[in-house]
Amino acid sequence: MIGDDDTITGMLLAGCGNVDEKRNSNFLVVDAKTSHAQIEEAFNKFTKDPRISILVINQYIAHEMRGTLDKWAELGEKRPAILEVPSKEHPYEKALDPVYQRTKLLLGLRD
Repeated sequence: MIGDDDTITGMLLAGCGNVDEKRNSNFLVVDAKTSHAQIEEAFNKFTKDPRISILVINQYIAHEMRGTLDKWAELGEKRPAILEVPSKEHPYEKALDPVYQRTKLLLGLRD
């Protein structure tokens, strides 16, 4: 998981987080002090971890690192699945959702 404090807290309460004995976690809390490099480092770490099947990321964070996500998708990787979710402070924007855009194109839908 890569997300804001509220999203990560909710996922942890749902039992989705893990911190091992070496203090390695499967989540990154992003705030104003988190650098783009830190986010990319976590993304690369999580996408290479064979134990992770779904990577949940806030949509606004995914939008900020769209180039990295696009490069990863171009590699044809199927695992983990990337799930972009809205956050409390940044509501869902269908124009930024690549799954919605592909579905809209496939079905010939208009906004």
